[in-house]
Amino acid sequence: MGGTMCRRSLVTVLTAALFAVVAGCGGTSNGRAAPSPASGTVTTSATTTLAPTTTTIKKAKPSDPTKNIDLSGTPGVTAAEQKRAEALLKATLVDLPKYADPATAERDGFHSIGDALTGDEHLVKWSYVDDGHILDPNRPESLVYEIRNDKKTLVAAMFMMPFGSRFTDVPDVGGALTQWHVHDDLCLTDNPEQKVLAGFTFGGQSCPAGTTKAGNTPMLHVWIVPNRCGPFAALEGIGGGQIPPGQTRLCDTTHATTS
Repeated sequence: MGGTMCRRSLVTVLTAALFAVVAGCGGTSNGRAAPSPASGTVTTSATTTLAPTTTTIKKAKPSDPTKNIDLSGTPGVTAAEQKRAEALLKATLVDLPKYADPATAERDGFHSIGDALTGDEHLVKWSYVDDGHILDPNRPESLVYEIRNDKKTLVAAMFMMPFGSRFTDVPDVGGALTQWHVHDDLCLTDNPEQKVLAGFTFGGQSCPAGTTKAGNTPMLHVWIVPNRCGPFAALEGIGGGQIPPGQTRLCDTTHATTS
């Protein structure tokens, strides 16, 4: 799930459908290297409870993770939601760069789903999906690497809820700042250690023998490089997955930074 938005030919977009399961097509990383870690670590969990005090901001500010973290100004987002979203972004900026080298991630049990040809490769550690840790940047379920000129740059984490979860189970991370999604139309190989995307299915069709549907496990992206759709870039395109009913796909231009 992840991927570069509005930059690929139709052939590439169709190819992107085959890697949407772990990164989506939310925004673009602009080829930037991961920023230097910020100070402090905060882990967001499903049990977080904060008072719903309404945020009142006169002017929103772009959020460039290489410079500042300020997610103010989104209508309807409470002070508590803003604080949680900023905390998750800050913690991800601190902890995720330990996987800047994909070889380190592979040694730690992350495996590619085989989508490097799309320009954005996604490594998943499947044992982390059901490990009891939710939105923990020390234990991200998936890592997203942008590939440019044969160089891989870590650009985002993709957090997954436990298998069997639904939208009604997800924690309120940042209200309208963040958006969860699922993929119920993609087929993965049945290898529990290194699942690989084998194809997609529509209209309730079954997956081919030896593969299984990705299912309805909700997922959320956190980008550690500037993104034209903000630090929690939503999904887009044929492989974009499904968002909660009644919502529109999130592109947070209020906090976007592309330069």
